[in-house]
Amino acid sequence: MHEVSIVNDLFRIVLDVAEKEKLSRIDKVHFQLGRMMQVVPELFRFAFDSAKADTIADQAQLEIEFLSVKMRCKDCGHEFEVDQEDFCCPQCQGVDLDLLQGKELFIKSIEGE
Repeated sequence: MHEVSIVNDLFRIVLDVAEKEKLSRIDKVHFQLGRMMQVVPELFRFAFDSAKADTIADQAQLEIEFLSVKMRCKDCGHEFEVDQEDFCCPQCQGVDLDLLQGKELFIKSIEGE
């Protein structure tokens, strides 16, 4: 259950930002997560709810945006989105690929007062 460690690391950043911005409460946190991080949304929500307890974010809403996996074929240069874990180029069937998107762990926004 790596969701707990991911949330704990991200939540420390959220609280640091809130302190620097002098927020007295956090209302919403929006995360962007790449699909290759294999985060289970229910476990992520559970970890978030645990992390926010007894903090200025104890009433905060969680928003999760999953980013698709995008690749570029090194053989033909074609860029494509990966479907169904089929990691080969749909144009030339090449398997020598560069990952363009899919392993992100971003805090997109923090809302509060």
